Amino acid sequence: MSTRIQLIEEILHAFHAIRNITKAKAASLGHQNHITHSQWFVLTMIEHFKKISIKDIAEKLEMSSSAATQLVDSLVQSGFVTRQEDPADRRLVQLELSLKGERHIAATKNKRINEMADMFETLTDKELQEFVRLFKKIISR
Repeated sequence: MSTRIQLIEEILHAFHAIRNITKAKAASLGHQNHITHSQWFVLTMIEHFKKISIKDIAEKLEMSSSAATQLVDSLVQSGFVTRQEDPADRRLVQLELSLKGERHIAATKNKRINEMADMFETLTDKELQEFVRLFKKIISR
């Protein structure tokens, strides 16, 4: 086996290890706050778009509107999301983050950043900059 293939295999193993570490930490965050991965994705979508419909969420998650509604209902019941009728058309309902939802996202992101900072603590600032540069080069391809 060539050296390049061996290096790529090592990278693959490292990716899996990092994924498993971050997945385990994300799962523990979800259990602490009773947020599933799908619910977290919905929250971040609402954060990104500011206002979004259930239909848009269903399309982006490639699921039925009824499944998206169930996801959103649990977030509304937990107080993370609010429904707002469109004043121009009451049939349209837009989803927005509540203050609780905004605070939850901010706190969770902060915790994740701190966890990742711990993971990359072994790298110097220069090495971390190079790591980011190389990752950007790979994903821009």
